[in-house]
Amino acid sequence: MYKVKTILIGLSLLGCATQVYAHTNSSEFNRYVNFNWGECPSTFKTPDGRNQCSFAKVPINWDKPNEKLIDILVSKYPAKRPQPKGQIWFLQGGPGYSADFYTKHYDTTLAQYTQDYDLYILEHRGVGWSTHLACPNQFEGDYAKYQQACYEALHQTWQDDLFHFNTTGAAKDLAYSIDKSKATNWIPTYVYGASYGTLWAQRFAQVAPQGAQALILDSIVPSKGFSLDLWDENFNSIFDELTQYCNQDPLCQNKLGSDSENTIKALLKNVYSQSHCSATKFKQGTLQALSTLLLMRSVEGALMPAYYRLARCNEDDVIALNNLHQFIFEGVGRELLEIKAKHPLNYSQVLSSLIVHNEISQEQRTLTDRLEFCKDAVSCIPTDLLYTRQINRDVWGSKYSNQFIYQDIHHYMPTLVLNGDLDPQTPHSYAHEFMRTSTNANQRYVEFPQTAHAVIFESPADTDTGNNCGVDVMQSFLNNIWQQPNTDCIAHLDGLNFSLSTFESKVLFGTDDAYEGRAQPLTIESLKQIKHGQPELFNASSDTFMRLADF
Repeated sequence: MYKVKTILIGLSLLGCATQVYAHTNSSEFNRYVNFNWGECPSTFKTPDGRNQCSFAKVPINWDKPNEKLIDILVSKYPAKRPQPKGQIWFLQGGPGYSADFYTKHYDTTLAQYTQDYDLYILEHRGVGWSTHLACPNQFEGDYAKYQQACYEALHQTWQDDLFHFNTTGAAKDLAYSIDKSKATNWIPTYVYGASYGTLWAQRFAQVAPQGAQALILDSIVPSKGFSLDLWDENFNSIFDELTQYCNQDPLCQNKLGSDSENTIKALLKNVYSQSHCSATKFKQGTLQALSTLLLMRSVEGALMPAYYRLARCNEDDVIALNNLHQFIFEGVGRELLEIKAKHPLNYSQVLSSLIVHNEISQEQRTLTDRLEFCKDAVSCIPTDLLYTRQINRDVWGSKYSNQFIYQDIHHYMPTLVLNGDLDPQTPHSYAHEFMRTSTNANQRYVEFPQTAHAVIFESPADTDTGNNCGVDVMQSFLNNIWQQPNTDCIAHLDGLNFSLSTFESKVLFGTDDAYEGRAQPLTIESLKQIKHGQPELFNASSDTFMRLADF
């Protein structure tokens, strides 16, 4: 499950300031009247067509409820049983990504909850099918001028209301939407947030301390002490933890030794200085991006063989590494998988920049600091993205604040916190700090070993239910929010896999063994022959391939 994990800030080149649609299923601004449900937009439709959508009117500024209104999209998937036990609201991460992601998983990861719960999705203000923020100007080569012109145009349109496209406004949207959904029938409410969605849920707890029966915070972004400026530092810390697992794994230890951390770092130092394996297409920038991507997507089965082959660097290793390089970084994987361009409403760079640089930037690093850190780091985002992030901060940062930003959380709702110990985006150290500083007496933390970002989607296990372990732990919590949830499934987690299947190795490295053997140079034509010659194996491996190509 890879999409929920993608929170790298991209360059959105959308061509309009806002998207305005005429909706037949618009809902008036009145919390005592239920939603006017109707058909969902194309990207929000579930495979079985059961969900309903409504475009709810809410104030852009909740302190001025009688003035300008905006739309927020609300989706409801009714429980399959006639008497639901409650409702679950799903909050997407990002910030800036559409929440239509969740609708694709009602028949897979989230199927456990479809029987007994009404499942709701709230599209964040400024994002997706809610009133959408995007630059009205076109990018013409100078990114700083593009962003400054974008800001000036949007501020001229919205004035200071632009700064109400924030987490606090979205939290009040959620509180209002929950009330409105229960205007005619009260049932228990549970709020699930993943990644940035956890910060959104915490802000909801600040503005509505008794607004739901319980919260589930999956891969936590704490309300204070966190920043996306720490992205590279966090990834490198989690890489060090991954190598500790490598040292304990028979295959990985056999290939990279009992001190894989220092072995790999010494290797990369030589490659970065161009004193080793210059024949491969992998250079410092793409090696750092490779580590970032494969840590984020939890594909250690491709990462460790890449280091092993890079260290040996014989003729077959160079061929194998170049095959991997073209699959990931030259568009071959995207073409092979027929990955289509994302819907233009999938992401709002504007909303992302506003929130990141005003609410998730307490611990800041200068551009000089970040470039210096990346000189010899294992993982780093590409240098051009570091520069664009600095430009985004200069343009969009220091624009607003309020009494909730960078504050401890005080509320009364039972809370379950989930985190993987190999989550590089929201490392588990932040979960421990959150548990220490939050004042809620009924909060519980469950840490998942050998697990990456977004636990309920990234914790496959050998369970009687057939669910991911995170799904079962969350269900146990929903069954009794006043007790520690059952965590027996953690003992049965699939965990890390430092190898690829024979078929995956053939497609990615051009050899039957990712670590060893003669490699054949691959082309898009030869890869398509492999795909069409063994369609069942290709489909079985598609999740691995998508993790490497869809970014």
